[in-house]
Amino acid sequence: MSELERYRAKIDEIDRQLTKLFEERLHIVNDICQYKINNDLPVENQKREEEVVNKNIQYLDNKGYSEQLKRFFYHTIEIAKQVQYKKVREHKAKNSLSHNTVSSDITHLNIGYYGVEGSFSEEAMLKYFGGVKHAKNFVEFEDVFDAIKNGEIDYGVVPIENSSTGTISQVLDLINNRGLYINGETVLKINQHLIGIQGTNLDSINEVYSHPQGFEQTSEFLRSYRQWKLTPFHSTADSVKLVAELNDPTKAAIASQRAAEIYNLNIIKENINNKTGNSTRFFIISKNLIANDTCDKISVVFSLEHKAGTLYHLLRHFAENDINMMKIESRPQEFGNWKYLLYVDFEGNIEEARVNKALGLIQQGCEYFRLLGCYKQCDLLD
Repeated sequence: MSELERYRAKIDEIDRQLTKLFEERLHIVNDICQYKINNDLPVENQKREEEVVNKNIQYLDNKGYSEQLKRFFYHTIEIAKQVQYKKVREHKAKNSLSHNTVSSDITHLNIGYYGVEGSFSEEAMLKYFGGVKHAKNFVEFEDVFDAIKNGEIDYGVVPIENSSTGTISQVLDLINNRGLYINGETVLKINQHLIGIQGTNLDSINEVYSHPQGFEQTSEFLRSYRQWKLTPFHSTADSVKLVAELNDPTKAAIASQRAAEIYNLNIIKENINNKTGNSTRFFIISKNLIANDTCDKISVVFSLEHKAGTLYHLLRHFAENDINMMKIESRPQEFGNWKYLLYVDFEGNIEEARVNKALGLIQQGCEYFRLLGCYKQCDLLD
């Protein structure tokens, strides 16, 4: 046996031991997941993950391998979470459809939305839920998701897609990474206006505030005023609030008519959208999979290897089971170069046999799969 062969034999033996330990670890992961299901605990625990990684680095004799071991354990933890999410999804799919739906009595619910009073997200909340007794606003997208995870609110309302500028990828990733579910959707017609205090006009303005989406949706109008400084802010309504507080005729905001009315400001220029039919779709999210037999839309995410034929082999299951795909979008995975997550929206209900068959085949063909929601699709605006 050559020296290289002896090295390879040692590697083979180590791999055999690793495989047995890996299998044993996943058995325990399944037991932990069942405990979490029984006690309504979240899959993810960032503090625990960091403890596992840091503790095992201390066991190294050669600390020069610290970075490699860190990556090894983060990958191992990610696999464990995928196993748990699959188990949770199967549990909820069996137990949720028969009795869960968004409650018609919302007086006791705590509902959160992105932005301040007057934001488009608040309008979407009022459109979807009607009168809301306990509403709370949040400055950042992450804040809405954190509030749901820690039980501060029951539902969150966040924008997901604009007809002019496309998907808000950060929100899409947060839904998946935080382990939350889509319970519903609604669409608002979005009219953006240039807003300022009394005395502000087009000639006096030198700085404009808005959410980046507000700037993107009005880019054609703004090209005529390249001398203006465009300053991104938390949300469109936050921008109006800031302009009101600054009380400066050289400052303006891009936002809704309702925001202008709430903060008692003037509309300097109406309807400055690039498109007259500008609209935004919003998701209603929670930490539970909530569905019933009236739901007709499903959202899923699964991994996609950067190899020839992978996309076709996974997506053909939709066509073969006569399922209409409504949207498809890829996003890079957090770990691993040239690996992607594919987000797909399609028509159907998870009680349907054809849907379960297609999803089962897709799940078999990818490393990661997660059901993001089964909900009632809204009528899209013209």
